[in-house]
Amino acid sequence: MSVRMLGEAFRSVDSIARLAEAWDGTGRHALTGPEQRSLLELGFLPASLWRVPWSHLHEEQRQRLIVAARKAVEFGRHCAWVFGEGQGA
Repeated sequence: MSVRMLGEAFRSVDSIARLAEAWDGTGRHALTGPEQRSLLELGFLPASLWRVPWSHLHEEQRQRLIVAARKAVEFGRHCAWVFGEGQGA
């Protein structure tokens, strides 16, 4: 495995671990109930899962939340650009 691939793998694992901690409220930046429900909605998951600990979610549910979080971050970047916080208008 190349150094580049290894670095990408570590960043990927780190982001998943950080999301899991935030989901459980144990990380440096915990997700609130509305934030959890928004990610669930973006991931096409039932809102009833918002209080379920990360380790109790099924693998498919965790994968959907990871994808939803990445979409939310990308959308936030676009909004920052559009509203002048980035290099945009």
